[in-house]
Amino acid sequence: MKPEINRFFRLLLSAVLQLSAILWLSSCEESIDADKYNKVSEDQLPGFDVDVDGISFDKAQLRADITLHGDMNILESGFFVSTDKNFSEALTNTIMVEHDDLVLAYWVNQLVGSTEYFYKAYTYSENGFSFSEVKSFTTDEPPVFEDTYLFGTYNQIDHSIRYGIINGEESGYWDTHGHMTIKQVENTYNQIEVFNYWGYGRTIIGVVDFENKTIEFSPQEIAAHPDAGAIKIYKWSMKDGNMQIHLEENVIASYDEQGRIEVVMWGAFAYYNNGYMPFDACSITELIKKEE
Repeated sequence: MKPEINRFFRLLLSAVLQLSAILWLSSCEESIDADKYNKVSEDQLPGFDVDVDGISFDKAQLRADITLHGDMNILESGFFVSTDKNFSEALTNTIMVEHDDLVLAYWVNQLVGSTEYFYKAYTYSENGFSFSEVKSFTTDEPPVFEDTYLFGTYNQIDHSIRYGIINGEESGYWDTHGHMTIKQVENTYNQIEVFNYWGYGRTIIGVVDFENKTIEFSPQEIAAHPDAGAIKIYKWSMKDGNMQIHLEENVIASYDEQGRIEVVMWGAFAYYNNGYMPFDACSITELIKKEE
């Protein structure tokens, strides 16, 4: 029988792990009343000259030269990037970037091809918030996806460290949301959508390396618990008999030309009560392509 989330809820990791990474946050500018926080007029706040370079189908480098107008202490800086010219919260990422001698530079990766992006720089200093003008760029058309045999419907067979072998066909993985499917992310070269991995109706994104026949999954939501919240996929390992969660590393899968995929050392964890709670952990998961 498929393990239910509430069966794992009481299991806690003894070690509390700290997350340290570049934060990708929802845009907060639209809710900021800059005049309320700014202590000086706009012409006394930092100014910007923004530009973009190195545009391809999936990445671009943002740059901003900052000019000071009396306010010398910049506490935070970075870029807003959005597919919406109005920078709506749902479609906007805030990228915090430390300036180097009043220059901001950042490569934005995993963009979608043939898509217009809007961006602007920002600073927060002792005297308040400052924003650059809004500019935009359009990514190039992506190349053709190479290994199209990955696309299709799959069964999932988990080798769980707690429950042994769990076959999705037999355990009810596909009862609620249908089978797992893999397809290309539209207008990308090497990104795939994996729908219903682990059977809870979520879609996760994988990045394919065609040369090495691997797929990488960054930590992302694969289920949710009413109390613990988002349950995410993470890479894990064992050290001195203790489980280690690799919060900043990707889960790695390998595949062959028959469309057989093996995902290794992945687990489903939620951050709850200052610790990471394991809902399941698998040494290997086999994704077996079903005949069309």
